[in-house]
Amino acid sequence: MFLTSVFSANKARFWLGIFMLVVAVLYSCHAGFFMGYSNFYLKVDSLYLLTGLSVFPLYYIYVRLLTCDVGLKWSYLVHFIPAVVLSVVLIFLTFDASFGERQVYYSEVLVRNRWPETQSLIIRSMAFVFFASRFVFGFQVIGYLVAGYLLAKKYDHRIADFYSNLEGKQLIWVKLLTVSFLLTSIASLVVNAIGRGLFMTNDLVLAVPSALFSTLFFIIGLQGNKQDYTIRSLVEDEGEDGVVSSGLDPRHDELKVGVIKMLETEQLYLASELRITELCKVLNTNRTYLSNLINNEFKLSFNDLINLYRVKHAVALIEDNKTSDLSLGDIAIDSGFGSLSSFNRAFKKVKGVTPGQYRNEVKISRGKAGL
Repeated sequence: MFLTSVFSANKARFWLGIFMLVVAVLYSCHAGFFMGYSNFYLKVDSLYLLTGLSVFPLYYIYVRLLTCDVGLKWSYLVHFIPAVVLSVVLIFLTFDASFGERQVYYSEVLVRNRWPETQSLIIRSMAFVFFASRFVFGFQVIGYLVAGYLLAKKYDHRIADFYSNLEGKQLIWVKLLTVSFLLTSIASLVVNAIGRGLFMTNDLVLAVPSALFSTLFFIIGLQGNKQDYTIRSLVEDEGEDGVVSSGLDPRHDELKVGVIKMLETEQLYLASELRITELCKVLNTNRTYLSNLINNEFKLSFNDLINLYRVKHAVALIEDNKTSDLSLGDIAIDSGFGSLSSFNRAFKKVKGVTPGQYRNEVKISRGKAGL
């Protein structure tokens, strides 16, 4: 489904299709190994190595296409050098190995996960490639997942300083999945250190890591299918809105007063799709400076600052007898929120309780006051 999507429309989604395809090939090879098809697996061992060392670079590039890269880059190929080099070397070694040597490699190295006690240079070379791939894989797990997490975190900060409505734009799911992926992969590294032979004799033990990884990959695909908004969308929006001026604005105090006036008097926060550039145009300043001013003076992102005023507005509506009968959905819309879910999250972040809980507290307080 991802690979049949229009490449130019969403490069991240198309790349996710490549990621899923590689994962499918990887686990098909896995299936052959754990089902005991030794001859089949020895023929696809180099393919297993190639795909195994490509999964995390592919995932990292997918995160880059979501968070910082508008298009594909030739530099991406560097990430696949270890996978290609080791798999090509293994192909030549497997081709030169005799049937007996391949069987020893399979039983001693692949199943028992130990260095072969033989003088055969081919077997020892194949073993070296295998353990080298495990070493590279370990570095990939930590390096790429941590780097991906930091990219997603930086991206979320960037959009929070530009938009007042983050619905459908945030990558919280990427950060959560990356942490889960990291923990599961570390467990996988431990398993690899023990040896895959343990899982060939117990289907129940094999089912645990299989279920974990299958679930993670499914969630990545599910969330990736929903993620229409990427860094490309943000760059386009920034380009459309433009920047009124460049450099730093010396009118620090004046701008701070202007921001407060625009929010408290003009109530610009009631516009659900408000962007920081709209404030820039009104205040005749540049986006970078205004964003820094908000971060430093209010200790908030642009999104958090706008939501703070929206929550204050919602609190006033809940506490006002004249509007006490409004539904929470209506209050959310009247306060400038794009959806009820974003209203609930922002309200709880500011007040510590949900809008429904706060309304109940207000009703109880009124009841006691009436008594």
